[in-house]
Amino acid sequence: DFLSGNEDSIHAVFENDGEGAHFTDTRTGAPLLSPVHNEIALHATALAQWQRRNQYCPMCGGPTELMHGGTCMKCTKCSTMSWPRQDPSMIAAIISREGDKILLAHSQRHPPRLSTVLAGFVEVGETFEKAVARETYEETGIRIDEDSVQYLGSQPWPFPQSTMIGFMATADASQPLEIDEDEIVSARWYDVEEVRAAAAIEGATMRKEVAKAAIEANPDIALLIPPKGVIARRLIDNWLDKMPL
Repeated sequence: DFLSGNEDSIHAVFENDGEGAHFTDTRTGAPLLSPVHNEIALHATALAQWQRRNQYCPMCGGPTELMHGGTCMKCTKCSTMSWPRQDPSMIAAIISREGDKILLAHSQRHPPRLSTVLAGFVEVGETFEKAVARETYEETGIRIDEDSVQYLGSQPWPFPQSTMIGFMATADASQPLEIDEDEIVSARWYDVEEVRAAAAIEGATMRKEVAKAAIEANPDIALLIPPKGVIARRLIDNWLDKMPL
């Protein structure tokens, strides 16, 4: 399994001409790879998604052909050239003003008990900071402290063609939650102990079978969070690392 995250198995795929290898979902599998192989997997996924969706010219509708090793499309009729694009999306860890709680949400696509930080597309003419404030309010009814937004990092996320821009912000945790059920199923503030217990669970927790096994092993676990290797977990760990043991 090329995306198993095991270096020996990755080398074995190449040494045995791919014998025993099979396709898997890069959305849940790539984070388990080493940083270098994670980047390669996401790069390949981004190119494949773009090539699949752009077989005709956006200017005249003519068929396109690949150029420059598959990183450029050229129209066979009007010669218009196009390149892969990435749509900016914000992803943010919303922390209570006291610093002892984090706001996490559960969506329909997540396995049971898995919750993560809030995310959404940046709209036309909108700053990243305003997108953090808008998405948080739209999905949960929480108004953040807009002057608290801080950039923490980024990650390509070609599902289908995004770049996740990561932030941290604070908010008054006493505000009532008003959930947009068209966007998420639930959200709540979690304390350090709950999140730290979830962080101790290893594996691709965004896969339903992995989440199910974790719950069966510990039925009392209240929360699952994304695995290491994705920016959502990086934001959560950034907060946890600042908390006293």
